[in-house]
Amino acid sequence: MRSVIITGVSSGLGAALFDEFLASGDRVLALGRRFTDAQHAAERAEPQRVRLRALDLAYPATLPAAAEIASFVHDAAEVVMVHNAGVIEPVGAIGALAADEIERAVAVNLTAPLLLTNAVLGSGVLRAGDAAPPRTVTVLYVSSGAAHRQIGGWSVYAATKRAGEAFVEALAAQHAGDSRVRAAVVQPGVVDTPMQERLRGYAAQDVYFPERERFVALHREGELVPPLDAARRLIADYLGPVRS
Repeated sequence: MRSVIITGVSSGLGAALFDEFLASGDRVLALGRRFTDAQHAAERAEPQRVRLRALDLAYPATLPAAAEIASFVHDAAEVVMVHNAGVIEPVGAIGALAADEIERAVAVNLTAPLLLTNAVLGSGVLRAGDAAPPRTVTVLYVSSGAAHRQIGGWSVYAATKRAGEAFVEALAAQHAGDSRVRAAVVQPGVVDTPMQERLRGYAAQDVYFPERERFVALHREGELVPPLDAARRLIADYLGPVRS
């Protein structure tokens, strides 16, 4: 069985990933502030396979530690950590950004993925001698082209995503000779998510966001990637079918 830990499943790409992993027969630990009615129903129906863990990624003390992770993945053939959650705010000019929004973005986009990855690798999943140790551990960090291309008004988002990518690259380098561990940065494209809806809302606000009309046009012209398509491509490209 494959055990999948995923952040941010209440909508968009995260919700689509949750559905796809569930349909594939995987065990899923979903981390986040909110869950859908369907996800709650899935947990009630299959509590041994679906676990909804309420927390706020902006507050490190609420995150699961290594021991909790270990209890979830102890008998898995594969362990997957998908860092999907992210926040775009604050959007605007440097000097006019809300301090609390900067702090939250750093916590959600960067600090939480670092802590969770450290907990997964520190949970003993690779320890020799376990009765049924996982064959592989895969860490996927959902990033953005904004990490490498300047988009006016996205300074905090870009900075946190670039830093997150650097951490994942460091993990990959650390385990370059160990086929049991894989780490990759995922750029799913411009997916049709609530984040995109919020960005379109900035078109009516007086904030520094020079490319606002481009994002309005992407939606108007039907160029956003459907979440289900992005989820299926991510799984096919980085994970493949579940292994027993």
